Amino acid sequence: MNSFQPSLVLALACTLFACVGGDRSIDNANSSTGLDTAKTRLARAQLVAACRDTAARENPTVRWVADTSLAADLNYDGAPELVIWGTEGDSVFVVAIVGCSGILPGQVWTFPLNALKGFGTTKLDVAFTSPAPGQGYLDENCVRTDTTAECRHMRKIEPVLEAAGSRGAHGLSIGVDDRDHVYVYWDPDAGGFVSWRP
Repeated sequence: MNSFQPSLVLALACTLFACVGGDRSIDNANSSTGLDTAKTRLARAQLVAACRDTAARENPTVRWVADTSLAADLNYDGAPELVIWGTEGDSVFVVAIVGCSGILPGQVWTFPLNALKGFGTTKLDVAFTSPAPGQGYLDENCVRTDTTAECRHMRKIEPVLEAAGSRGAHGLSIGVDDRDHVYVYWDPDAGGFVSWRP
């Protein structure tokens, strides 16, 4: 892996994760700004490539979709994770969440879904959604005073998930438009990502 210069790392963090402030316009940008932008793009591309490579090493049989990814805070730590996806064999759709906010890739969480069985296709969409399932889900699926451990747990963490969403954190929605989706969110009690399907 290539090493990064400190100035590139700072620029990368700001570009990749939208922390750049100020109101510079293209018209008043000087030539050094153009050079800085090129360096920043290169550093971002190198980090994203390193994060993809890390996921690929942990999942060597997955065919990842090239040049497709999402980045957002998914585990409520204030730093974004990289989301990539692909297929394994002819029936499994795989989503990987990579800790990708520092100089080097971090932990990889992988979610394989038997998409052909569950959705009839392996061409699924991945999008951001609220990390909280919402009161409607709880009311519909936990009708009788939280009789299951899952319902009690979901009601307990719902306020935490709502608060994370209000701070800009996200969950993931994976599926196809005309069918139910699988939702992935960070469970603060479990200290990891979990999924649910309505």
